[in-house]
Order: sequence, then structure tokens, then C-alpha cells
Amino acid sequence: MRIVLLKGQSQYGSLRLHIDQLATAFTALGHEAVIVDLAAQDAVTRLNAALARPVQFFYALNSMGVDLRAGDQTLYDAADSLFITLHVDHPVHLWERLETKMDRRFIVSFLDETHVKLVRDCFPPGHFAALSLMPPGANTSIPPAMPTESELFRDWAERRDIPLLFTGTYRGAPDRRWRGAERNFVTTLFDDAADLALSQDTLALEDAIDQVVASRDVSLPPASRTQLIRKSREVYQYVEAYRRHRLLETLNAAGVRLVVYGKGWENRPFPAFDWRGEGSFEETLGLLRRTRLVLNSNNNFIAGGHERVFAAQVNGAAVVSDASRYYDRYYADGRDMLFYRWSDLDALPARIEAALADPAALAAVARAGFRQAATHHTWEARARHILGLFEAGNILTR
Repeated sequence: MRIVLLKGQSQYGSLRLHIDQLATAFTALGHEAVIVDLAAQDAVTRLNAALARPVQFFYALNSMGVDLRAGDQTLYDAADSLFITLHVDHPVHLWERLETKMDRRFIVSFLDETHVKLVRDCFPPGHFAALSLMPPGANTSIPPAMPTESELFRDWAERRDIPLLFTGTYRGAPDRRWRGAERNFVTTLFDDAADLALSQDTLALEDAIDQVVASRDVSLPPASRTQLIRKSREVYQYVEAYRRHRLLETLNAAGVRLVVYGKGWENRPFPAFDWRGEGSFEETLGLLRRTRLVLNSNNNFIAGGHERVFAAQVNGAAVVSDASRYYDRYYADGRDMLFYRWSDLDALPARIEAALADPAALAAVARAGFRQAATHHTWEARARHILGLFEAGNILTR
């Protein structure tokens, strides 16, 4: 089978690395994987060369390249190929790309099951050939090579000089930017929905919005609900920023020594932390082999999985993360991951301190996490899922 993978620019290079590692997985499964870099100067030439022979499907992240056209058709209709994509953020942030119309060729995966439900409810039947739940896979090394368990866990504590690591952007103090001079039904509804979502550990914001609407004895038709959700992008950003800020604020106040890489830290907002530069996703892979415990904030993916978790585990680090209904399928607290809850965030500093004080027990958690990631969350496992989507799309829509 011939597969063309599209990639472009991404923060820290993470999405570009995902495509590279997925292409390697497709190749290992016996398929021809062709990468076209849409950010390259010769992108058009490379794309035309890729189209010189039949393509069974195109693959991209965040629907990158979905807007490519061939005359008055999408490129994918013209090429008689499926377009399959994974969105690694909430649908509200890239809604316009999801609105692209194709002739039953558009297959979309999301990393959170609540995202799947939201898109299924808000788009007309038949707009997509299929929807699915699929978090990103575990990035290993460059070039991709799955490490062995014995290699990773030989002298585990002695070889890992970073006790606690966080890689990610600091978005600043949270700001309710939807508030203008005018206070009205929508802005006050968003206030109440944000407060409700933040008061619970695993409540999706769109479900909080629905609950607040119902509490006001209002019933919205589907089209109006969709418009309300689309207007809530700043509320999603606020909830994500609030939770990350509150997490970091709590650890800093407790004096937790956290090694940090990422953007937004230049002014040293948290004095207890050791910021070591912006870094890149490629750098992170090396850091994970030196780290004992990785801190994860799941970006409010309350029923999904974050790439940071699987990459950390497959590189031998233990993970402490906020809870998610997706993680509940594979992990148990204290067995192969450590969990914290937003409703009991003040307990996290002591949990981290106790975990780091017992390297043998933490290594056991890391080892169990590695086994789960190596079994269920590799890019090869994701490639098999994507191939299943292709088969389903061909059978059900052609």
C-alpha cells in the first residue's frame, strides 16, 4: 500500500516528529510511506512527484493540508484517495478545517473520546467517512528504535540525574478574555461553565456548557448549540491555562525542584523551578532517558491521552499525571503511573516527594509503565489502527 504523509510547522517540532515515527511504523509493516513536507520550498514539486503513482490514502496531523485543491475539487477527491488525520487539540481550535467537504473521504481521529462525541453531535451525518479515538503514539529515539527493557532499567536510578521534569509552555496567568464591557447571556454563561468545569476532575467543558444552559431553563436547537461551542474557544484556553498555572503555582509554593524546558518561562515566574531553555521535542527524547519522574498536565483532555505520557514511559521514566478516563483503561495509580486530582491538588507536592524518596518503588512504576506503553501505545500500534480505519473507509463508503 502507498501512503503519503503530510507534515508542516509545529511548536517544538513535535508534530513533525510524530509523522517521521509514524512513517517508520508504516514501513515496518510493509507499506510504502512517502513524506511530503509542506513547509519546504519544493513542497509542490515533491507533492506532484508523490502523485505520479496511485496513493491509497494521505495522512496528516491536525488536518494539515486538508485545504489543498486540484481545480474545483479537493486534492483527495481528484486523487481518488482517502484523507485521514489525527487532531491533537480540542476540535474548537481547528473547527474550520473540520468543515472541509469531501466525497466521503474524510476520516478524523481525536485523542479524547469527548472530542469524538462533540464532532459527531455537531456535524451532519455523512460529513465524515469515520471518526475514531486515537491518542498519539510513543516517540522513542531518532531514528526510531524501541529500547529494550533491560537496557532502560539497568542501574536505573544511577543513570537518571533529573529527578523531576516538565516540558511545555507556560501560558501565563489565566485571563477570561471573553469578558468585554458588555455582560450578557453568553459571557455570563461562559463564566459559570468555566467555574463548573474547574470544580470537577473530569468534566468536559462542552458538557459544563450544556449543564449551565439547562440550569437556566433554556433549550438550544443543535445549530445554536454548535455556534455556542464554536464561540467558546477562549473559554477552553482559559480552563487549560488555569489548570496549568494552578499546578505550577502549587508546586512552586511547596518548593518542589522542577526541571523545566519550554516557552514562556523567560521571566522566571516560579523561582523554585530550574528553567533550562526552550528545548525541542527531539531534545526531550534524550532528557527522558535521564529522568526519573515526568510531570504531565493533560491539557484538559479528561477522557484522552497526551503524547508526553507515552513518550516518557517508552523511554523508561515514571509519570505523574492528572486523571483521565482513557488512562483508566490501561493504568492503575501506583502500579504503572501516579495520578493526582485537581480537586486535591495540595496533596501533590508530598506525593512527588515521597515518590522521589523511594527510587526502587519508582523504578517499578516506571518499568510497569514502559510495558504498557510498549504494548499498547507505540506508533506501530497506532499505524495498525489507521490501517483499520482505511479498510473501514474503503468498505463502508466506496
